[in-house]
Amino acid sequence: MKPPETISVNCECGTHHEPAHIVIAAVQGLRLKPEGLMVDPSGWGLACYHDALGDTDPARERNILAVLAGFAVEKRYQEEQRYSPREYMDVTLNRDNVVARTLLGRLAGDYGSNESRLRKQLNGLIEKHWLAIDALASALLGKNWEAIKPLKSGGQWSHPNETMAKYVSGVEAVRILMEHGIDAAVSE
Repeated sequence: MKPPETISVNCECGTHHEPAHIVIAAVQGLRLKPEGLMVDPSGWGLACYHDALGDTDPARERNILAVLAGFAVEKRYQEEQRYSPREYMDVTLNRDNVVARTLLGRLAGDYGSNESRLRKQLNGLIEKHWLAIDALASALLGKNWEAIKPLKSGGQWSHPNETMAKYVSGVEAVRILMEHGIDAAVSE
């Protein structure tokens, strides 16, 4: 493991962002992919889980919550650590927010009301499962840097110039989540 002083603030925040996706997906019954989660030195990464299937509002809501969890947790962590937030455009134009806004627009009812209700629900889930998110983040941060590897699921890194990453497999993530009372499973 690299000494703490060589871990960038963005990387440290990213190690909370990706676990948030995994935890919120798992508590909603979404299955994890074997690749698990990963983060690169810039703090960008991937959380590999299966979306809720179906063209229904409940499925869309589960996906919205899982997708929005990353930046919600990252923001909370940055505030707790008194770190500066990510650049506005990095967050606004990020794939997570584009996907969430698209799904929010497809929900029945008022967009603003749905967004407010789901953010309140998400904040409750984050609060309830903060220790699991933090445990998964600590496990990810504690990993050694490895060469970036291709993912069977076809997931792609947002910053292709990075060559190293830290990884927690889906199986290891399930073990950590189970230690925190979250019933999770991995499937191809």
